[in-house]
Amino acid sequence: MVLVPMLCPSCGSEDISKYGKAKTGKQTYKCNNKECSRTTFVESYTYKAWDPEVKRQIFELTVNGTGTRACGRILGISKDTVTNTLKKQNPRYLKLMNII
Repeated sequence: MVLVPMLCPSCGSEDISKYGKAKTGKQTYKCNNKECSRTTFVESYTYKAWDPEVKRQIFELTVNGTGTRACGRILGISKDTVTNTLKKQNPRYLKLMNII
């Protein structure tokens, strides 16, 4: 039996515990690191727009001048999802991610 360590996607900590199930039936995990900004996460997302990496890619593509339709095609999500993600995001998050 091989155990693969679960890492927090935000801080990279291995101090992780199981935290119940999501509505989709997937296992959710909790990061126990006190300094980590993220509390819970799922190992793999069913809906791509929930994935923090996809959100980061949306912002990077937008900063580089890519339109919402092109972003949607590149990432495999709806152009409306791209627009809604950009509208909802706090500018403080963009500074934390070193995008702007």
